[in-house]
Amino acid sequence: MKIKAVLFDCDGLMFDTERISQQMWRDSAARNHVTLPDDFFVRITGGHSQADRDYIHAIPGIDLLFNDPKKKRFDLEFWKGFYPDRLNKKGLKELYAWLNEQGCRIAVCSSSSRAYVETLIGTVEGGLKYDAIVCGDMVRHPKPDPEIFLRGAQLLGVQPENCLVLEDSRQGILAAHAAGMHSCFIEDTIAPDDLMRSYFEFACGDLSEVIAILSENAE
Repeated sequence: MKIKAVLFDCDGLMFDTERISQQMWRDSAARNHVTLPDDFFVRITGGHSQADRDYIHAIPGIDLLFNDPKKKRFDLEFWKGFYPDRLNKKGLKELYAWLNEQGCRIAVCSSSSRAYVETLIGTVEGGLKYDAIVCGDMVRHPKPDPEIFLRGAQLLGVQPENCLVLEDSRQGILAAHAAGMHSCFIEDTIAPDDLMRSYFEFACGDLSEVIAILSENAE
């Protein structure tokens, strides 16, 4: 296995946003007297299939949550208000610096909008150097469809089999597998199930631990 490129998810992987976002959903549900199913966050985190969309929209009262003005999930000004590096997941800047030193190609591949992703990246003091970005508003199909990752590999000029995907969601791990890429799971708010474990090759406690994997599998 030769890794030439690393494809990063964004929410929950690069930035500690999923916990904040999930609390927004819970607060909104409480205000609107909506009961969220136990698997709600597994279904919506990282992307969603058509089956997931159908399931979510069948939840009684869910439209009240999507239209709740107090929920700031994609309010760019809200996220811009965080202090520099406050949202960084452990090892983020360390891993990016190491990848740049090694000349490894980097892409950010997220189901969220480009404006939102760039806003989060903008909260990193000193910035992050990457080679490509592919977001949900730039593709037709979100994760677990592999389109986002395949587009990222194409922009980097790297074959899928030479890419390592870093993910924290079920949808992302399924997408990486469908894209024919190597994958590493870094747990955030979603615990891996048996299917996920059968698909990802590596698991790390934080982003800094990925350096050891790449050191062993660099070309």
